Amino acid sequence: MSDLTALSAIELSRTIASGDVSCVEVMNAFLERIETFNPHVNALVNLIPRDECLRLAREADAAPHVDEKLGWLKGIPIAVKDLSRAKGLATTCGSPLFQDEIATYDDPHVAHLRAAGAIIIGKTNVPEWGLGGHTDNTVFGLTRNALDPELSAGGSSGGAASALARGMLSIADGSDMMGSLRTPAAFQGLVGFRPTPGVVPLAPEMDQMELGLVSIGPMARDVADAQALFSTLAGRALQTSADNLPETSLAGLKIGWLGNAGGHWPIEPSILHYCEQALEVLATAGAKVDACTSHQIAELWPCWLALRQTALSPGKVLYQDPSKRPLMSDNWQWEIAQGTLLSRDDIGEAKQTQRTWWAELSRFFSECDVLIAPACQVHPFKSEDGTPRQIHGRPLDTYHRWLEVSLPASLGNLPVISMPIPSLSPQHMTGLQLMMPSGSDQALLAVARGVEAALGRAI
Repeated sequence: MSDLTALSAIELSRTIASGDVSCVEVMNAFLERIETFNPHVNALVNLIPRDECLRLAREADAAPHVDEKLGWLKGIPIAVKDLSRAKGLATTCGSPLFQDEIATYDDPHVAHLRAAGAIIIGKTNVPEWGLGGHTDNTVFGLTRNALDPELSAGGSSGGAASALARGMLSIADGSDMMGSLRTPAAFQGLVGFRPTPGVVPLAPEMDQMELGLVSIGPMARDVADAQALFSTLAGRALQTSADNLPETSLAGLKIGWLGNAGGHWPIEPSILHYCEQALEVLATAGAKVDACTSHQIAELWPCWLALRQTALSPGKVLYQDPSKRPLMSDNWQWEIAQGTLLSRDDIGEAKQTQRTWWAELSRFFSECDVLIAPACQVHPFKSEDGTPRQIHGRPLDTYHRWLEVSLPASLGNLPVISMPIPSLSPQHMTGLQLMMPSGSDQALLAVARGVEAALGRAI
């Protein structure tokens, strides 16, 4: 039999359901992979003991047969992003403040994973509190890129991406506020899907200020797996089989290309080159690609800072505690300190800017079917160097300005999917992010399948 860890999650599910392989065999295959590769990339943390993993796999083998659409993850090992609770495991958020916090219940989407038969074996590593786009923290340390361990894994779902890319998981959950699913997916040749906020239920503390900036979604090796896991995370049974998942023809598809936002976004020139080559492939497949421009994109950054810092403001309780502040990262402290300077008028102005952006997006989508932008502004950088301080000679004024390209979707409450551009070396990995109107999640996934097929044929 072929390597079980190389199968897609859907293929693995079918193999288990057919009886060709047991859940114990699947678990053993993934545990051997983890034991071989995790020490080198540090993607998975707080793993449960091998004996416990195998006991859970035996229980899955002995469990009564269930509907494959409801229980399609039966026996498949999954590790949960370490910003979410999984009962019995620590939820550290990459912070020493929480390293001993053992969850007594599952967050909603984790409960959906278990209900579909997944075996939760541990957590995937994150930057502290999910901040910064580069997965490193003082609890577990640096997560490395699975394609080249000298490079950054991206973040904040960096542990998920490295585990997937190295075959230690077949599928993974993640969350995205500022590109946290999109960036690591682009850095490691994967698909990262941020659904319309609210479609996948959040634990209340992930959006205490009810701003809708965070979304939980899937990361996968292909769109079919991402679509299947999205259904599960949202608490739905699979709508279709993998053989007849819808795929949108690219013929006549109208694409709006944001490029570098009229020069506003500093982007490595090679990224624009690779993205434009990919767009040429889509045009050859029948899509119509036109440049989109908006002066308002320049206004999104100050709007984002105000709303993001408002979203993070509940951390002020920790910041004001002299025994806890020293245990908070510099990035986290900076966010809280900046947030304390915001007035009610500042927040109101930011919300008005966001509403104006929604109107601009409505104009865009009256003229095109899909908006496309580069998935990231930089290629994977040296992991030991930390986050970029400049891009192509332009200095960056904050620790996360290199993630600015994520804002059109994040502020627009749009579903967005990061699609890899194939055949690039690890040092040149990048991708396209595809956006459609809020609520168009399934339509976007169908378009993504068409894009995936076109780019795959062009290799």
